[in-house]
Amino acid sequence: MLLRGFKLEPFLARQGRRLFHISPQWRATEDYKTVLLKTPLNRVRNIGIIAHIDAGKTTTTERMLYYSGVTGRIGNVDEGDTVTDYMTQEKDRGITIQSAAVTIPWNKHKINLIDTPGHADFTFEVIRSLRVLDGAVTILDAVAGVEAQTEKVWKQAKDLAIPVVAYVNKMDREGAGFGRTVKEIVSRLGTRVVIVNAPYFIKDQSTGRSIFEGIIDVFDKKLLLWNGPDGASDGSKVEVIDIADDTKYSEVYQEVLKCREAAVEQLGEFDEDVINSFFETEDYMKVPSSTLKKALRKACIAGYATPVLCGASFRNIGVQPLLDAVNDYLPSPLEIRPPEVTSSVIQSSRSKTRKQAAEQDKSLPIKVDPREGLVINNNHNLMTALAFKVISHPVRGIMVFVRVYSGKLQPHSTILNSRTGEKVRIGKLLLMNADMPQEVRHLSCGSIGVITGTDQIVTGDTLICHSVSKNPNQLSPKERSARLLSIKVPPPVFSVSIEPASVSENRKLEACLKTLLREDPSLHLSYDEETGQNILSGMGELHLEITKDRLINDMKVNAEVGEVRVTYKETITAPTGYYTGHLPEGYEIELSLESFEGPVEELDLPEEGVFYLEQDDNVVIIEPDGIPSVVKKALNAEIWSLPVSYETLINGILSGVTGALQMGGRHAKLPLHSMIVRVRRWMIHPEANNISPLISVTRTTILDALASLDDKATTLLEPIMKVLVYVSDEDLGPVSQDLMSARNAKITGIEDEASASSANIIHWAKEQAEKTYVPYDPTLVYMKKTQVSGNKVIKAEAPLREMIGYLTKLRSLTRGRATYDMEFVGMQKTPPDRLRKILEQ
Repeated sequence: MLLRGFKLEPFLARQGRRLFHISPQWRATEDYKTVLLKTPLNRVRNIGIIAHIDAGKTTTTERMLYYSGVTGRIGNVDEGDTVTDYMTQEKDRGITIQSAAVTIPWNKHKINLIDTPGHADFTFEVIRSLRVLDGAVTILDAVAGVEAQTEKVWKQAKDLAIPVVAYVNKMDREGAGFGRTVKEIVSRLGTRVVIVNAPYFIKDQSTGRSIFEGIIDVFDKKLLLWNGPDGASDGSKVEVIDIADDTKYSEVYQEVLKCREAAVEQLGEFDEDVINSFFETEDYMKVPSSTLKKALRKACIAGYATPVLCGASFRNIGVQPLLDAVNDYLPSPLEIRPPEVTSSVIQSSRSKTRKQAAEQDKSLPIKVDPREGLVINNNHNLMTALAFKVISHPVRGIMVFVRVYSGKLQPHSTILNSRTGEKVRIGKLLLMNADMPQEVRHLSCGSIGVITGTDQIVTGDTLICHSVSKNPNQLSPKERSARLLSIKVPPPVFSVSIEPASVSENRKLEACLKTLLREDPSLHLSYDEETGQNILSGMGELHLEITKDRLINDMKVNAEVGEVRVTYKETITAPTGYYTGHLPEGYEIELSLESFEGPVEELDLPEEGVFYLEQDDNVVIIEPDGIPSVVKKALNAEIWSLPVSYETLINGILSGVTGALQMGGRHAKLPLHSMIVRVRRWMIHPEANNISPLISVTRTTILDALASLDDKATTLLEPIMKVLVYVSDEDLGPVSQDLMSARNAKITGIEDEASASSANIIHWAKEQAEKTYVPYDPTLVYMKKTQVSGNKVIKAEAPLREMIGYLTKLRSLTRGRATYDMEFVGMQKTPPDRLRKILEQ
């Protein structure tokens, strides 16, 4: 059986007035898996769908699945029957909560696509998805334009150098503005644009309204109309009309001419081939589409310009050209910036000295093979993969989503988790279409798939193995300790108490919480010694609400869940000096405690012996001069002579530190944050075969040091948020007053909305937007009126606690006209008067 998505030529290449039809009857078969596995790397696209909430990400993804033949019917968010939003909570609320992966064929290409959430509470889902993607499609609401979350996800993509295609959706809605949205993309997101297709409207003779009926393809000079009986088309029939001359569709011809002129001028500054091609005829309409597409592809991958398309996904208009644009303009795994791969063989038991080991900590060399993709350390058999997501399926068990960066991953093989140094036996390998898997024989370089059969992998782990032998022992120590860039988990800022309704429910509660924590690393669980309650912390109120819903309704746990509260931490305000602890068996440790302010990245720390405990931004410094003589002797020996490895010993100290700091401070027994633990010296028993005594002596010594401090030497840390409030000129005064008085906020600036969108927007963005050509758009006048009326952005920093429920107050102050955005900045020490107030409450 031949696959429809693989045998069809792109429909835009058809000449004249033709009817293009896609039959949605194809189903995934063994042929499907075989062809996808054999797709060459230059035809693979790993992309994500990113956008503000409710811009149409899931709706667009559903159409992509349907038109490529993966599904036989179109799912809709409103009806709760989408493929990618398969969780009960997603169907009930009509929002995406977990990113979902699908693999689809399109015109001889394989597209691995991830549909991400748009709500700010699930930012971590976007972060970990972007980490493994090569390109992205940013979807914008044609009515709302560039929104706050649009800017946030755009910046996240650009920080990772991910090329982006922009898709202006919902062109069928009242108030939709293609030209206005394009100019906002330029001015607020700071990018040049090239219009790939433009909207086509027809006049309704009875009402006089313009109805969105199709798109104008600028490069191929076609008019594409989506027709169906009574407007009920499934979007599979596309009428393709040639507009190479201006005989019948003169207005469309003139629009193509203007858009082509703008594209040639924009791309001509980047690619000389475009200018040379134009000078051959000095006719914008005669510049070959292949020349324009090739130049735009290079410009997009280089981050010079963004291709812009339009459509109305809910009405099934414009999705097929978007799929073509993914193939045409977004990079393959061969064209991306290679990820940094580091190796630290200090963990190896055969390291000669710590100095020699430290000198070997460096990036592994990477090259790109046109057929095999990335080759790390010149070893074609070195398989490296990054685990970017873990879920627990009720039938299939634990499923680990991975991106393979080099080599080939085989099922039922033994791999190495370079974070733990442990060997892991894996089960089957799957390609995922959201909740529908297909088993495959291997995952090669550039693939996104699923590992089954293990619970020893968490988000952010680098997985290593030998592609042929399936045994990681065939690799060198340097290769076995390879690490891909880890995924940083943002700190949780809200928390709820959870306790079982009865003693008999406790075991089930613990098991279900363990499952949730494995799936979502942005959740954090701690235990309150005084109340005997579990404290679950998360990214936001909705985040915890969804988690509670899953725990009680899906997992059927009978538990009492408290109200959502702000997550506080504790820290010390004065150093402790050095304290010594020891055990009779010969274990001893000498250490001191101090705290710091600001980001941990800005600390001036020594080059050796520094370990970061990312959970609460704590740092442990194990001084090289304090290493026990018995350990030094083992490090210098040809063969490691101690019963436990050096890495295990260090992990014992770190475990003791973590346990002690998690037991909390003097005020509220909350975990300690922003701490530096300096270990000056330590001792172990030469014949010790476990690290329990080392963990114990470390923990008790830290607790003794903390006990020496009085109440004045400890304080609370509270989360501080960066707040952006978008208000009109007339509401500026009341909103600013409320922020400073009721919200305890510090206003850092007030700017015009047009100039305050992002710190990364370069100076020319507004001028570039003004001179960027866009098709006629009546809503552009609203953009000008908005700028004249003086809409402002209030920039402030405020304690999170005071911002709870702020949206209701803001709407009251501004009659529902203002909006705001908020993101975590860091933890800040509370002044004495505020400390008392928080403790009382």
